[in-house]
Amino acid sequence: MANKKVASKPSRPVFSRTPAVVVLAAGKGTRMNSPLPKVLHPLMGRPIIAHVLNAVRYLNPERLVVVTGFGAERVEETIASYGPRIVRQKELKGTGQAVQAATEALKDFNGPVVILPGDVPLISPQTLLDFLDAHQTLKTRLSVLTCLMKDPTGYGRIIRDKNGWLERIVENKDASPEELAIDEINSGVYVIDCQTLKDNIFNLKRDNAQKEYYLTDIVAEVRSKGHLASAVQSPDYLEVQGINDCRELAFAQTVLRCRVNDSWLFSGVVMEDPATTYIEPSVKLSSGVRLEPGVILTANTKVGAEAVVGAYSYLRNVELDDAVKLGPFMNLENLRFTADGHIYALNDQGEIVGEEYCHFTDDDDQGFPPDFPSGEPGPKKAPAQAKPAKAPAKAKDAPKGAAKGAKGKIAKTPAKVGTKGKPRG
Repeated sequence: MANKKVASKPSRPVFSRTPAVVVLAAGKGTRMNSPLPKVLHPLMGRPIIAHVLNAVRYLNPERLVVVTGFGAERVEETIASYGPRIVRQKELKGTGQAVQAATEALKDFNGPVVILPGDVPLISPQTLLDFLDAHQTLKTRLSVLTCLMKDPTGYGRIIRDKNGWLERIVENKDASPEELAIDEINSGVYVIDCQTLKDNIFNLKRDNAQKEYYLTDIVAEVRSKGHLASAVQSPDYLEVQGINDCRELAFAQTVLRCRVNDSWLFSGVVMEDPATTYIEPSVKLSSGVRLEPGVILTANTKVGAEAVVGAYSYLRNVELDDAVKLGPFMNLENLRFTADGHIYALNDQGEIVGEEYCHFTDDDDQGFPPDFPSGEPGPKKAPAQAKPAKAPAKAKDAPKGAAKGAKGKIAKTPAKVGTKGKPRG
């Protein structure tokens, strides 16, 4: 497919493997009906925005910019550990205005800028990497990640020119009946040359149904100056679904829970009933672990090889050595169970605090090991009698789709950007 010729020969965009990333997290999330900022609602043990920030870090961004607004102090405190440059959107007048504010943190940057919402927790690192690759292969000034949806209601529609290049994006409330029939939607994820962004972002107008500055309008601005823009399709529409209300939050949790469980099942973890098993992404499991129905594993829990967790047990920051067996209906937090029958208290960092709760032997009626009874641990013994704990058994890292190896390579995920980034004809 031949590219459309431009009217002049403007300077070419700067292509770099290392982008800047701008995450938009200023919105209130009115439909959540909650005083908590939308991006801070918990999802699989982490705030919504943490899933987004964990995904974009695999782009190895030269700088990370987060735009805050509603509940700014709470959001900024929550994400401080990611080391972002914070920009506050003083007036919440749309995504376009949020990106205008972000340019303050991009003054001395020259390269591609990835822009995405803070409420797309299902986006995968691999999809972002493929999207950036497609943008740099196409060598356009601007690319938008899109997907096809059976019911595109509420999403901006992708308008392509006769050659398949992206011409403009029209928001749902401003679309004509013909445009509403289009099933290709805007994900809200962009890659744009930084200088092109600075040259066009302040030209946006508010002549729309919402009276806001739409970031989507930057496509028409770029095209009006003779530059090409591309629409790159992702085959997995789930990855770009935003969270707007509690129903969508619950749906996202179901999707993430199934992804995590499937990954551990492929890694050799036995789940008697995956539909009732809940494992947060921060949990680490070894091969041969057996989880009975209704098990909930949260925070920094670690389970050693061939250990068993009884039905309907809840573990938070608990470490089980190899072959340790817990009975059903356990409710445990900040404990370490060793293979030789010791139970130690842990602090929030997973360090033994030097106090032994109890020590079962083979002569005990309870029979630990191999089986620890239901209920609370027994009476404390003097710390001086505590035996030194063995080093915890090494457990596998978080499920596939997260980091792979020290170099930060990404495991394959179901979603890949389609057709090698080429626009449709």
